[in-house]
Amino acid sequence: MSDVDKNRRETIKEYEDRWIMQPLRGSRVVRTTWLPEQVEFETDTPFRIVVGYGAEMAPRSIAEDSPERHMISHWTRAEVERNVSAPILSPVFFKSGSLRLGLGNGWNLFVSNQHPQVTATVFFGDTLMWNRSGMLSPAGFSVVTLDPWTGQRIDAPPWPPRPEDLDIDTDSDDING
Repeated sequence: MSDVDKNRRETIKEYEDRWIMQPLRGSRVVRTTWLPEQVEFETDTPFRIVVGYGAEMAPRSIAEDSPERHMISHWTRAEVERNVSAPILSPVFFKSGSLRLGLGNGWNLFVSNQHPQVTATVFFGDTLMWNRSGMLSPAGFSVVTLDPWTGQRIDAPPWPPRPEDLDIDTDSDDING
């Protein structure tokens, strides 16, 4: 693997509304632990994803209103374990508190911001990286902010918004005033 490819895999891409955890991409769930209030998905990497039973799964569709989208308790434990065992291709964690894991077999795992009572956390080893309130620790991975239109890295902070108390005379002909 080239240094460029390795660097891409070791970064977390940050957009205005989400993080894409590239280091989680390609990992597989190798063990599922069914706890009283939540399910823990342990991957073949140090990542663990823990979600409440209100998390949802669907084949193919990512639409919130898809008739195929159901809480994980809709399927048997064996079906859930089989469906999440494919490689994770799209690990997306939204700043709204949602998550979407797109799997190589066409299945998706969701935690929707429509259901704030459903727990969702991501660990790297013992480090809590993400929960529904946002990114808590990058766990040693670099976080790269990307422009949503070009996909290019943003190295400077975004421009601050215009102060609301800025005194501008919009009726003036003076372009500097």
